[in-house]
Amino acid sequence: MAKKSTEKVVHDELTEEDLEHFKQRLLQEREDMLAKLNRHLNEAMVDNERPADELDQAGRISDQAYLMRLADKEQKLIKQIDRALAKFESGEFGLCEGTGEPISRKRLEVRPWTRYSIEYKEQLEREMGKSRRL
Repeated sequence: MAKKSTEKVVHDELTEEDLEHFKQRLLQEREDMLAKLNRHLNEAMVDNERPADELDQAGRISDQAYLMRLADKEQKLIKQIDRALAKFESGEFGLCEGTGEPISRKRLEVRPWTRYSIEYKEQLEREMGKSRRL
């Protein structure tokens, strides 16, 4: 007789063990992004002596702008991660926000903060493409 698994399946794709795996990944990713964000903001805000010439000054301003863009992207990703983490509390982690259907484990492995299944995301992109052409 085959041994029955005692692991509760939350939906078609994810077990409780899977959920814990993804939660830990998200927490680690959030910690990593916060560290990068803080580093980039600190680097952008450091105001060493004013560069000697305009070319050096322009280079410093360009570097600061680049670091601020990176920090903005990291902040947005942290918000997406926080949103995904909140879904653990509501029991909605791993479910597509557009359809309510399970998101594949493979997609969650690549982007555990994803909001949509591949199919729904492709549908949204097709609809956006049509509206741009109008």
